[in-house]
Amino acid sequence: MRKNLTLFQKLDAALDALRNLGERQQKLENLIHQKTLSADDLVKVNPLLRRNTIANDAAVQKQLIASWEASPPTVLAHRDLVKYGFRAFSQNDEDGILLRLFAQIGTTNCYAIEIGSNCNHSDIGIPENLTTNLIINHGWHASVIELEEIECSRMRYFFARAHATQHYHWEREGVNTYYSPNIVQQMVSPENINEVLIAANPQLEPDLLILDIDGGDYAVMEKVTAIRPRVVVVEFEKRFRDRYSVVQPDRNEFSKRWQQSGATSLNAWIKLFDLKGYRLCTVGTCSYNAFFVRADVAEGRLETLSASEAYESHPVFSSISEDFWVVPDESWVAV
Repeated sequence: MRKNLTLFQKLDAALDALRNLGERQQKLENLIHQKTLSADDLVKVNPLLRRNTIANDAAVQKQLIASWEASPPTVLAHRDLVKYGFRAFSQNDEDGILLRLFAQIGTTNCYAIEIGSNCNHSDIGIPENLTTNLIINHGWHASVIELEEIECSRMRYFFARAHATQHYHWEREGVNTYYSPNIVQQMVSPENINEVLIAANPQLEPDLLILDIDGGDYAVMEKVTAIRPRVVVVEFEKRFRDRYSVVQPDRNEFSKRWQQSGATSLNAWIKLFDLKGYRLCTVGTCSYNAFFVRADVAEGRLETLSASEAYESHPVFSSISEDFWVVPDESWVAV
């Protein structure tokens, strides 16, 4: 009987402890609701949802580069590049792909030009583009050309305070001017693209050119003759798969019928860049951006990727429902 009483006493003590734990948990939940972050606040500080924090991961990135450069020389294929994709400041996994790409082909001047950039998905003005990681974590210089003055102001504010770029300024006639990166407020068109590039660009063969203007980019890229970048990144419309070579020339039609990833099909880009002496080497995991490398740079270092292989090798788009793919309407023109 004494043993049973002892057992009952232990059970009572355990139940008391559980009750106390429940009360403490309830008090904690009440405090959280009353004193700290709301659901919206939690979203804002979650780096997977909003770009409001900057990971101090330059050392990790540089260790990755060192490991790649120490590897035996080999020719890299699309799968070898895309598996190292990750996001620091890019929209998707382009930051990692670019680092792996340049570890393979090397750099010459660490200079980039980005046409079209913004601070989307950030409540505190952190840029979302393909040059910021190279600038902040790897010491590159760049010219960033953007149509919207408010986005230019936000980017200037960010780089004027970022530890890696805050000292790149000089005073002239009482005005502080920041010179790296060079933020240019300018609309680009097929008519002025070469003039804009020459004015903003000290390098005739920059390591990298990114074009992202949400419509009209094919016509602009077609006219580029002033520079010969080693690598070019452009957005393409993924929902045409590898079935059409089409362009949407009217920027006002962009994303009217569905949320477009580009205004040029992948096949159309391949045709244009082939004429310019470039090869498609990889596309990002989300199939937004295509990476073209100048043929003389890619030779012996990178395999050429076909449009069909880009889709057939993709774990999602190779097996997605046929309903996902679309047929070009009257706003698209065959090229």
